[in-house]
Amino acid sequence: MRLARYKIVLAVVDFVCLVLSFYLAFLLTGRGRDVSIAQSGMHAVYELAFISVYSFVLILLFQSNGLYKINIVISGSRQLVAIFVSFLYAVAGMAIVFFFVRASYVIDSRMIVGTFGGMGLLVIVLYRLTIFRPLYVYLNKKEFIRKNIVIVGAHLEAKNFLIQLELDNIYGLNVVGFVDDNTKKDTEVFERYRNLGPVKNLPAIVREHKVKEIMVAASNVDHEGLLRILDYCKKSGARVTVTSSLFDIVHRKVPSERYYNLPIARVSANDPSRGVLVFKRAVDIVGSLLGLVVLFIPLSLIALIIKVTSRGPVFYKQTRIGKDGREFNFYKFRSMLIGSDIDGTREKILHDFIKNGNHSNGGSSKVVNEKMVTPIGRFIRKTSIDELPQLFNVLKGEMSLVGPRPCLPYEYKVYDEWHKRRLSVLPGCTGLWQVSSRSQTGFDDMVLLDLYYIENISPWFDLQLMLKTIPVMISGRGGK
Repeated sequence: MRLARYKIVLAVVDFVCLVLSFYLAFLLTGRGRDVSIAQSGMHAVYELAFISVYSFVLILLFQSNGLYKINIVISGSRQLVAIFVSFLYAVAGMAIVFFFVRASYVIDSRMIVGTFGGMGLLVIVLYRLTIFRPLYVYLNKKEFIRKNIVIVGAHLEAKNFLIQLELDNIYGLNVVGFVDDNTKKDTEVFERYRNLGPVKNLPAIVREHKVKEIMVAASNVDHEGLLRILDYCKKSGARVTVTSSLFDIVHRKVPSERYYNLPIARVSANDPSRGVLVFKRAVDIVGSLLGLVVLFIPLSLIALIIKVTSRGPVFYKQTRIGKDGREFNFYKFRSMLIGSDIDGTREKILHDFIKNGNHSNGGSSKVVNEKMVTPIGRFIRKTSIDELPQLFNVLKGEMSLVGPRPCLPYEYKVYDEWHKRRLSVLPGCTGLWQVSSRSQTGFDDMVLLDLYYIENISPWFDLQLMLKTIPVMISGRGGK
């Protein structure tokens, strides 16, 4: 995803401020003579490497705590809290690492840790709240910074946003007009703002008006229509934000930026680059191998318990649908009695769930005959331990560590065309749906979460989802 310019500036200056804060901490604790690489040799090289890596980790913490979201950047109180929390985690993490690891070859005084925490917090707060924030707001209001945008949709949602922008434009947005299929071209939509044409003309409209961002506020379309709009948006090359009520599930489950009180979901304007996909596959190979090695003993113990507590094989093999509709053998630990997969009722309920929502199953996408679950099966299903053999599928290239869940053949047969878009990438062991809703959401919303992930694939997004999977597995939230 192409980042907004202010985010790049903030991240770079944050990094510089953090590195300087480390060296100020060295000076204040009597380590100033060791800063020069020429004087201290390899010790200073280790220090420089550590400082650079840890500063980068802090940038990731800033990102995780929303410090590059526009609504946080322009809010003094919320930004202050987010900065404080980030430094609290950073200093606590560093202290824990140095408690367990002898790191005198990097930093030989624990006092530096506390000094850096105070110094870094002070520098970042002063820079962001007394320099960057007021300067950014001032330049926007004086129209020194302006970004041309078009609004897709011409209904109440879009007009309400425009009214707020007219009253107090703190985001540097210059609306050049609307784009709507149901309004005649050049018709006035709201005050002086007119319709620039139909959605199919978006690429040409973006070029003509030098548009940097497209805001999709079309709520009078179905899911197929929304995805069609996003396809045209991607062809334009402009940044894309979505505020449509059809994206409500994304706004509720994914920490969102906001324009005023309006949640927005950022959607990538480009497909994932080949480099990103190659890196993702490399992570899959290394991660699955590492997981199988580290978990060998607990996996063997679970296999033994399954074998001695119920009749049948340890592993359950099932045909699933993967990338581009291809079938593959999907592995799990067996958690149910033999014959439990021969269930016409389950197929009927899932068919209804896909076509009509989740009403037939009490609001859950998982259909389980509890009488067929083995004693150990209840535990491994609740914690998703039964899914761990899928690391073999990842190693074979049939699945990824992160991605949409693979579906059953009879589910695929009743998919609408827009549902099949979730199979445009490798299915995953975990994903956005699993960590945010798991079995507690409707099918269309589940697909939207998967599509949001596909549109925003990145190594950082994958890392966030993998880290969030751990507490979900421990708590068993949404598992059946």
